[in-house]
Amino acid sequence: MRKTIVLILFLVLAVILVPWLHPVLADQVSQNQAVKSVVFKIGVPYYVVNGQTPGVKMDVSPFIQNDRTFVPVRFLGNALGVSDENITWDDSSQTATIKGNSTLQMTLGSYWMNINGDIHGKGMDVMPVLMSSPTWRTFLPARYIAERLGYQVAWDDKNQTVICWAEGHPQSDFSGAINWAVNWLNGQKTEAVNGMSTLNGYQIPVGTNLDIRSNDCRPNNLGQVEMEFVIWLNKGDLQSQYNDTEAILSQSLDMQTVNEMIAYIKQKTDKSVILKPKCWNSANGKSSRVSSDLDTIGITVWSTPRAASWFTNN
Repeated sequence: MRKTIVLILFLVLAVILVPWLHPVLADQVSQNQAVKSVVFKIGVPYYVVNGQTPGVKMDVSPFIQNDRTFVPVRFLGNALGVSDENITWDDSSQTATIKGNSTLQMTLGSYWMNINGDIHGKGMDVMPVLMSSPTWRTFLPARYIAERLGYQVAWDDKNQTVICWAEGHPQSDFSGAINWAVNWLNGQKTEAVNGMSTLNGYQIPVGTNLDIRSNDCRPNNLGQVEMEFVIWLNKGDLQSQYNDTEAILSQSLDMQTVNEMIAYIKQKTDKSVILKPKCWNSANGKSSRVSSDLDTIGITVWSTPRAASWFTNN
């Protein structure tokens, strides 16, 4: 009899206390269950959840590397129903942690995914990727994360799209979400033909007389150069180059910095005026510099801040 009473008391306490032991986990599971389907398209900075369009905006687009689709860790976690407080980045160990149905940890430079504290976890054929442009982001392979969080994953090669749907549920009709993403990308291409192109996250006016140094603006380049171009004093309308310069710089720098840079640029009225290198560190962590030669004015934007001594020596 005493054993029966003890057992009953234990069960009552378990019912009362267990829900309070892991409220965050319970909430997280509920959020996971609310996400039935997700669509990512290569080159499109939006993801579509449960077929609801327009999609959710990201500050970067998924890309393909080594035949895997990479999505920035925070947006990937959010898309799969994981809240921000359950997505963390440890800078000292270079490790991303996502706490959903399982706790996943992935480290830069490692092919291993730590699952629920098991250091052996699961081997992968790719490693996380760190990209510096248009902003610093750690990208994770979408399939490995989605499958471990309870989703089935398929690749639509024709539309360059990753589709995810909850395990145990029939595959959803993704046509609406895919069509929306395809149309969005086609709209961007039309915009490029009609007047804008995209380089390293910047919109560049088509036909500009600026000399855009595209080879120096590759994503994740070692010099962390985000944008670099040259104004030619003897090439076309100088005012139009000033206008294009302002339009480009204002996409990543605060207006005070942009205005100061433009004012300094305009001080070079002819070959005899030489602009000494002048540098700015913006509040958003980006650095920029203006300098000149005889016929040209060079403008550079870096994705990370630079010390004054670095500018002096470079």
